[in-house]
Amino acid sequence: MKLIIISGTPRIEGLTFEFVEMARNTGESLGFDTEVITLFDKKLEKCKMCGDGWGICFHDHYCAFGEKDDFGDLQKKMAGGDAYIYVTPVYWGEVSEDMKCFLDKLRRCEASNAWDKKEGAKSALSGKPSIVVANAGGGGGGIINTFNQLERAISHMAGDGQPRETVGIFDWIAVNRWNKDYKLIALKFAVTEMHKYLTGELQPWRTFKDKTKEK
Repeated sequence: MKLIIISGTPRIEGLTFEFVEMARNTGESLGFDTEVITLFDKKLEKCKMCGDGWGICFHDHYCAFGEKDDFGDLQKKMAGGDAYIYVTPVYWGEVSEDMKCFLDKLRRCEASNAWDKKEGAKSALSGKPSIVVANAGGGGGGIINTFNQLERAISHMAGDGQPRETVGIFDWIAVNRWNKDYKLIALKFAVTEMHKYLTGELQPWRTFKDKTKEK
């Protein structure tokens, strides 16, 4: 199984990077084929909003400029994933600029695929769980808005046929400088539980329903 970690931090040290490394190490220890995509190292042009705001991304589900920057390759990598972990610092109450640019382009291609009426058309991310990690290193302000941004993007791309029957987010990890130690442990447990879900050992959104039926 392929686990893709999308890192929105420009740093190779510090608080956010610790969570990238925890995700990587845990994924590898569980037997995931684990890959970290560091967006800061990629050439990503901002969306050019071709035509009337929708270019070939709407009908053909790829970016017209994806061969000129790294987006085309990144979209293919994302399609090959079975699960995702998005890790971003919180800047100005939002995801990092690199994460925003990437999600804007990916969403236009994959959400339109999810909406496509063609037979067999669906988002490459559909049915695949995600963990989201947002680090507001100061007092924690802006995390809720950052989570809302990530939730919207994931829901647009993946629909609602997800582990918790919501929008594809398996777990949320909110980080600040005071809770780092136990949130690192929480992330480790979240990745472990997500692995159990993918292998069929755990079906978290069914548990309550099944117990209710038994009663």
